Amino acid sequence: MSEGSSSTTSVVEEERLNWRRGSGPESGDVVVYWMQQAQRAEHNPALEFAITTANDHDLPVAVVFCLVDDVPEASLRHYHFMVEGLHRLDGALRRRGMAFEVLRGQPDRILGDLNHRMALLVLDRGYLPMQRRWRDDVEEATDCPVVEVETDVVVPVDVASDKLETAARTLRPRIHDHLERFLVDLATTPVSRSSVPGGDRPVSLARSLSDSSISSFPLDRWRTELDELPISREPGPVAGWTGGTPAARARLRAFCRDVLPDYATRRNRYDVADSCSRLSPYLHFGQISPVAVAVAARSSGAPADEVDAFVEELVVRRELAINYVVHQPDVDSFTSLPRWARRTLDDHRADERPTVYTAAELEAGKTDDRVWNAIMTAIRTDGWVHNQLRMYWGKQILYWTNTPGHAFRTLLDLNNRYFLDGRDANSYANVAWCFGRHDQGFQEREVIGKLRPFTDAALRRKGDLDAWVDSVTGGDDQAG
Repeated sequence: MSEGSSSTTSVVEEERLNWRRGSGPESGDVVVYWMQQAQRAEHNPALEFAITTANDHDLPVAVVFCLVDDVPEASLRHYHFMVEGLHRLDGALRRRGMAFEVLRGQPDRILGDLNHRMALLVLDRGYLPMQRRWRDDVEEATDCPVVEVETDVVVPVDVASDKLETAARTLRPRIHDHLERFLVDLATTPVSRSSVPGGDRPVSLARSLSDSSISSFPLDRWRTELDELPISREPGPVAGWTGGTPAARARLRAFCRDVLPDYATRRNRYDVADSCSRLSPYLHFGQISPVAVAVAARSSGAPADEVDAFVEELVVRRELAINYVVHQPDVDSFTSLPRWARRTLDDHRADERPTVYTAAELEAGKTDDRVWNAIMTAIRTDGWVHNQLRMYWGKQILYWTNTPGHAFRTLLDLNNRYFLDGRDANSYANVAWCFGRHDQGFQEREVIGKLRPFTDAALRRKGDLDAWVDSVTGGDDQAG
């Protein structure tokens, strides 16, 4: 990929569309966009397609978000960041002339109850097993036309590959074959028929509900309402992170200005501030578009090789993770790992571990490894750590658990519960990478077999490890 500007279009590429039922609006008085994966009012192909279609049929557009309060492994930490973003999204959508309603309940019950109103139901695509089940259930609960629009990758998943890719080297050329065609700045489409209160055709979908188990979630009182949700309160919100598209845009601007010009040399420096984009939580909740991020990077004026290095991470590596969760069954299971990795770990299952810790001890950072404890502390308190530290953190758990399967489950659980960007395609792929996914065999060692090792010596080569640990612990020894 070379430096340069990208074109602007208001047309959503045909390859992003999947008509799950029908081919256009039918009876009904509103086009409804069920927003789930792409929680933003700009550079959102599903939203722009809904608006364009509604305009063509002289219909208003309403956006619905289904707030599910029993998502596994999600806690107040994740809900706070997400709902804070929805609060900011509300004003952005209404300024564009669209009603936005957050309704509490399962998506199939909510949208099934609204079926009689919908001339067309627009979905954004989700990649994780739960997201796919939600969409299948919604399709079954409705009989209106349904179109799914791919919103959160640069190159649509099925265009890039129709099979499980084994490594970045196999997906990379497929991505680059299509990159220029999809790397376009999507324009916003004016709404012809306003659906906000006071507009020419007010829409209130909540008043059309007959299912008493569904309730509205008023975003003007989001903090109070969040306190009353029956969700896990721990881990709680983290300081230093603000949810929503405005915060994501601000972070992107700072990254392009201050970090991207030296990205290739700085990105592995975990011990310096702002060595990477720190956009992963915003990408996870769809509060910013990966296309918009890539376009901004290309337009930043940074050297082409620095932009290329960033796009490799943003597009190739991220979309490799999405390819993995789409094409690999049971991504939350040890059985999803490559056969060679499972075989080598099984060969070393009986190897003596230096120490075995309980899951509670690991969660509390109570090991004899001061570096690992500091990383776990940062994860618990900040909800994020640099990827170099995250790799070391993930790799060590194999040495401290009695079976590889238990190690896998423990690492995935800690990752998904504590990271703001947990429960993401990258989460599953990165945990699996610690166990050999998208990798190759190395010299055989005790416990880990042929898996790639990652030691604190590797961290010391990339930064001042002692200074970073001291910055977390305040100089106190966290070991044991």
